[in-house]
Amino acid sequence: MTNVSSAEAPKKKSAFSFIAWWITDPAEVEKQVTGYTTLRAWQSARGISSLLCIFSAVVTALLGNYIGLSTEEIVAEAIIWSTVAIFMFRGHRWAFIVGMALWTFEKATLLLGGVSSVGAPVVQIIWWAIYMNAFFLAFKVESRRVAVSRALAR
Repeated sequence: MTNVSSAEAPKKKSAFSFIAWWITDPAEVEKQVTGYTTLRAWQSARGISSLLCIFSAVVTALLGNYIGLSTEEIVAEAIIWSTVAIFMFRGHRWAFIVGMALWTFEKATLLLGGVSSVGAPVVQIIWWAIYMNAFFLAFKVESRRVAVSRALAR
């Protein structure tokens, strides 16, 4: 693992850096790997990803009837996102891929299904980018952890 010297000034992130969700800061990945067991849930990439999944399940449960979902659909959404959250928090890389695929499918369905509000498509894209940013960073962290553990096993 590489350490960032204290002489280097940390790069200031733009408020809109989440839009370029596929760009991850190597120093942030290393910080996440180093503090993997000590970072709080809201500080770690896997924790944030898990919390976002739980947030989606809660919002769906609260607003599902308002957006036209049946009780069965609401329960299914809550079960799916809660399960993905558990596996994300446990550090399973596949869970982040599943999360990215499901979130993309869900947002695409809303966009292609004809969201009624004029601002809604932009809002959906922003939410999509925020979640993708969190899921992808966590995936990179878990991938780095695997690479480090394999290197140490040699």
